[in-house]
Amino acid sequence: MLQTVQEQARAAARAAIKPILEAFLEAEVSVKLGREKGESRRISGQPRPIDWQCGHCGCIDANQMTRDGHYRRSLSTGWGHLSDVRVPMLECQACQHDVVCHFAIVEKYRRFWMDLDQDVLFGSGFCQSLRQLQERWSATVEGSVGLRTLNERINQIEPLVAHVHTEPISDVPPVIQLDGIWITIQSQQEKIKPDARKRQRRQRSGKKMVVLVAIGFWLDGRREVLDWQIARSEGHQKWEVLVHRLWKRGCQPEQGLQLVVRDGSGGLGEALALVYGATVPEQRCIFHKLQNVATKCRSELKGKDNHDLRKQLMEQAAAVYQAENASDACKRLVQWSKQWRERAPQSVATFERDFEQTLVFYAIIGLAPQWMRTTSLLERTNRELRRKFFQAVTFGSQRGAEVAIYLQVRRLHARWTGESWWKTSHDLFFEVWNLNP
Repeated sequence: MLQTVQEQARAAARAAIKPILEAFLEAEVSVKLGREKGESRRISGQPRPIDWQCGHCGCIDANQMTRDGHYRRSLSTGWGHLSDVRVPMLECQACQHDVVCHFAIVEKYRRFWMDLDQDVLFGSGFCQSLRQLQERWSATVEGSVGLRTLNERINQIEPLVAHVHTEPISDVPPVIQLDGIWITIQSQQEKIKPDARKRQRRQRSGKKMVVLVAIGFWLDGRREVLDWQIARSEGHQKWEVLVHRLWKRGCQPEQGLQLVVRDGSGGLGEALALVYGATVPEQRCIFHKLQNVATKCRSELKGKDNHDLRKQLMEQAAAVYQAENASDACKRLVQWSKQWRERAPQSVATFERDFEQTLVFYAIIGLAPQWMRTTSLLERTNRELRRKFFQAVTFGSQRGAEVAIYLQVRRLHARWTGESWWKTSHDLFFEVWNLNP
C-alpha cells in the first residue's frame, strides 16, 4: 500500500509540474514580445530588440515576431520524466522563418532540467562518486544518465573557481595558516594505445601534485579557506604564486594581517620572505616541530623497553610550550636538553633547531592561541579535502581537481557558518547563471 501511495504521489507531482513549466514558458514569450497572447502585433518604425533572433535573417526585432503554435518535447527532472511538454514557437514576419528561442527555464537541446545540475553539485560536495550519482539519477528519470553528462554539469561551475582566485579580500584575517596536501592528477601522453574495447586512446599516467592551501582566522571566530594553488612541488617558486596572489588580493599588514603560521617547509619560508619580507611575523607550527622530535626519538630509543622513556621525553618536550612567556619556554628547553642530550642527542638537536621560530605567538596579543601555535585547524580542513581525494583516487584533469576542491571549500564554509549545504549547493547553479545570464 505504501508503495502504491508513493507511486501515485510521484505521478501527481509530475502532473502538477508540467502545466507550471508551460505557463512560465508562455509568460517568458509575453515578456519578450511585450504583448500578451491574443494582442495584436504593433507595427512601428521603432524596433524592439531582444536576445532571440530569427534563424534565417537574423532579425531581433520583437515587433516582427508572432506566436506560431507549439512543439512538444520531453524533459527529465527530479520528479521524474515529463513527456509532451508544450514549448511555444515564434515566426519571423520578415522572412517567414522560425525564431530561435532560448528560454531561461528550459534550455534548448538539454535533456535534463536544472535540478539535475543542482543535485550533482550537492552529491559531489558530499563525496559521492559519479557512478553513485549515475545510479540514483538513472532510477529517478527512468533512463540512462551518462558519466560525462554528470561530470560536465559538475565542471560547469569552473567560472566560480576563477572568480574566487581573483576577487579582492576586503576583510583581511589577522592570522593565515599555510600548508600543502598531495593529490594525483592524470596527464595525457603522446603515446596511443587501444583500450579494453579496442578504441584508440591516448595513454594516461597519474602524477603527484600538491594543493597549497591558505586558511584565514578572524577575531570573531570566523574561518575561511582564502585560496589554494595546485602545483608540482612545494618549492619556493610554487609557494610564491599563492602568497603573492594573497598579497595582491589584499592580505597585507597594512590591512590587518598580523601573523602567518606554517610548517617547516623551506620553500614556503623563502616565498614569505620574498613577498612580505620582515613585515609579517612567521610562527612555525609547534605540532610539526614535536612530530619531528618524535620521529628522531623513535629511531634513538627503540624497542618496547624504551616505550616509557619515549613517552616521558615527548611529554616533557610538549610541556616546554606550556610556559607563560617565551623566556620561560627557553629556560624549559635548556633544562629539557640537559636531561636528554646524552640519551637522545638527535632529538635534542632537532628540538633546538629554529626553536625561536616556534615562540613567535607569545609576542602576539589578543589572538586565540589555537590559531597561532599550530596548523592543526588547517590539518582538519585538509582531512576533509582528503576524503574527496580518496574517493576520486585520481583526477582526470587539473580542471576537475580545481572544481572538486572548490565544492569542498564551499561545503566547509557552509558548515562553519551554520548554513545548509543543500541550499548552498543549489544556489551555486544560480551563481554560475548570473555570471553568464
